[in-house]
Formats: sequence, C-alpha cells, structure tokens
Amino acid sequence: MKKTNFISIIFLAAVLFSGCKENFLDQEKPLVATEGLIYTNGDQTLMALQGLYSTLKGVYTVDKGVEGDFMGGKTYVAFDNRGDDIKNLDPNLVTLFDTYQMRVGISSQENEAAWYQAYLTINRSNVFIQSIEDFKTADVVGEATAKQYVAEAKFIRSLTYYYLLHLYATPYVVDKEAIAFPLRLTAVKGSGESQFPSSKVKDVYAAILDDLSDANIQELPAASNSADAVTRATQGAAYMLRMRVYMAMADWQNALNDGLKVTGYELAKTVTAQFATPYYTKETIFALPQSTNDKPNTQKGLTEYYRTGSICVIDKDNGVMSLPEYSLPDDQRVAAFDDNGRLAKWDQSDKLQWVPIFRFAETKLNLAECYAKLNNAAGARAALNDVRSRSISPADDILDVSTLSGNDLLNAITNEKRLEFLGEGMRGIEIMRKGEHFIKKGLNLDVAPGSTEYTWPVPQSERVVNSLWNTLAK
Repeated sequence: MKKTNFISIIFLAAVLFSGCKENFLDQEKPLVATEGLIYTNGDQTLMALQGLYSTLKGVYTVDKGVEGDFMGGKTYVAFDNRGDDIKNLDPNLVTLFDTYQMRVGISSQENEAAWYQAYLTINRSNVFIQSIEDFKTADVVGEATAKQYVAEAKFIRSLTYYYLLHLYATPYVVDKEAIAFPLRLTAVKGSGESQFPSSKVKDVYAAILDDLSDANIQELPAASNSADAVTRATQGAAYMLRMRVYMAMADWQNALNDGLKVTGYELAKTVTAQFATPYYTKETIFALPQSTNDKPNTQKGLTEYYRTGSICVIDKDNGVMSLPEYSLPDDQRVAAFDDNGRLAKWDQSDKLQWVPIFRFAETKLNLAECYAKLNNAAGARAALNDVRSRSISPADDILDVSTLSGNDLLNAITNEKRLEFLGEGMRGIEIMRKGEHFIKKGLNLDVAPGSTEYTWPVPQSERVVNSLWNTLAK
C-alpha cells in the first residue's frame, strides 16, 4: 500500500461502515455500494481493509465528525496524561485535563470519544471478517490473500481491545476475574443489537490471544523496513502485541519467546531519525501515518499537545527526568526537550509526523524486563544497554548498567522506557499493566487499583443504549 493511498479510502470506508444514530455499533445500509459489490471486487476489498486502519487512527467518521480521537491522536496522548512524566497546563475540558487530574467521568469528552472510536473500529473489523467469508472473497483475491486480510483485521481488533483494557478494566495481575466491558466479536449491522453484557478481564485477554494465534500470525507478511510494511500488520507487529499481552498477564516466558521472534529490525542510529522524513526507519515495526488529508484537527494531534508548550510539558520536577541518570545533558533524548519542557520529537508544524505504535527499542526493553523476571540478569543488562548506549556513550554515563541486578535492574529498565518513550502513549499503559499506583506528586494524587478513579467508567452513551453493560456474560 503506497503512502498516498493509505487515506484515499476514508470516504469509501465511511460509506461502507457508517453508524446508525441509535448507536455507534449499528450499521446503516451503504449509500453507494452494497457489501456484495465490495467484497466481490479485489480493489474495493483492499480499500475496505485500509479503511480499518484509518478507523483505528480515529481520523474521520461521517456520522459524528470525530477527528483525531483515537490512536492517531487524542487517545494516544491520554495514556501519557494518565502517567507521571508530563504536566498538563491547560484546564480545558477538551484537552485531556480530566485525564491528567484522574477525574474522567461518564460524560467526559475524551471518554465518550475513545469509547465510540474503539467500538467503531472493533465493529468495522467484525463486519470485514464476516463479509470476507459471506461473500467468498477468496474466490476473487485468492485464498492466501483473503487469509492475510482477515489476520490483519483480527490484529486491528485485538490491538483495540488491548487499549480498552488499559483504560477501562482492572489490571489482569490485580484481578483477572473482574468485569471488564462488552466483548463483541460478531458484526452488528442493524439497529436493536446494542444490548450486550460485559466479559471478565481474563476472557478479553483470551479473545486477544485467539486473534493473535500462531496460525493467524503466520498469515501476515514477515516484511519490514518499507512504508507498506510499517503501516499495516506484519508478523513483527503481531508478535510485539502478543508480547505486550503476555507481559500484562505476567507470563514472562511466553512474552520472552514472542519478543525473540521480532526479527528483521534494528535500532536506528539516532532516536531523532525516527521523527523526521520519511518518519520510519529500520527500527519502526508499526506506525499510523499522517498526510495532508488526514492530519488531526487542533487539540487532537501530538504536535498540538507537546510542541506548543501551552498544553503538555515534561514534568522535570517529579517525572523520570527529575532523576540524575535520566537527565544527562549528553543524552540524545534529553536534548530533545527545550528549557520549557517542550518535546521536540513532535516538532512539525504541518502535523504530518507518523504516530509510532511499536518500535524495536521497545522490543529490546521488553526483552530486558522478561530476562530480569526470569533471573537472567546478564541478558537483561545486555538488552538494556543496547538501548541506553544508542543515546548516551558509556564515557558520559553515570549509570553503570553492568553492575545492576535485582530490583535496581528492574527499576532501571522501567526508567529507561519512561525516558525513551516520553510522549509516545506508553507510560499510563505501563503503570496499569503492572497494577501499580498512579502517583502524581505535583497534584498530591495517589490513585490505587480498585479506586473509582483508577479506570475510566463506561461512558454515558453506552449506558443509555445498553442496559446490560454492568452485567456479566454467561
């Protein structure tokens, strides 16, 4: 898929998958083409698949005019606003201030938008998967291609559920039996299909692992290091997602096994190379591209939040950069922040930078954590050092990785990830998947698992149309 074609399908996708006014899950009848025409035409089937990636990005939906409200923009930023390494300076209810203050309610703007776009992505994936089977698309595109398309749709669906788990559900390591949210795995195409109970946390994880089965992953291409390979699902991206899932379940051996399968990538020479044209390197595993036709609107995009200096800035007093080992002036990553705490990695006035979801530096640091948890300190130190030495030479470093062990080693891995991925939608996920407290010293906040503020509540829009939202599926 060429970069110029990635967003050309937005209108067609919106036409194919428009939502009814009753509920974001319901599907209106196509205005231009029937599903039978689409899924019996190879080019249009591919365009429908590409539309799933646009929906994941959250760029544009016809019926609600949502722009930039999912993983290509605002929800991505929300994960860092939940964390402890940035400060939100703007007490505006449309710029994630509720998220930053850990007070998201059932009608908070970011809550409604994230839920809507997530389930829209899930249902469009369900429609796509079912239609491939119903209309025998394999007869047109070939069996191998049809299987790849379905595996891509399942990757998108599982990635979306993964993000929902880290906003709305009790962490697996805290209580895997807790009620999460509705697990919808079949297509909703008409009105009156909104009533759906919720599933347990462990059942959502099981569904994700089913979508990411070895058989499904093998249907994906093993390609890397091209615009096409980093903007669509590949084996590397699927193994990265499954690695994250196993880590959230504290299944360290399976997580390690999957991390070692992420091959064909290498660390870029510099961190900054990944945030300049062409916005991907040999380190990029999966990213959501931007173009002039689909860049996030104001108050939605990463540049708007991190580079203006008026919304989100780095918390140098309380965050990871308050620690001497992670604020060294010779560290490339520290040099990416100015004196006002603005994040220079998002430094494009045209807002066209791609949004990284997985890059190989995370693979390395995840491997380091897995090795440490499995009592292989040497392996953990080696993987940690690979990432750290890319940005700071040992001669300038006051942290001696070679001496670390036990909790000191685990803390170093955590802090390295915090610095490496500042502004990349990761810190809030990391806190939650470990079942840790959300601690914000600057706000005098200490939010523990189980407290009302720890997870986002099911939004009002879902409660209105689904009276079963708080009941458990049998």
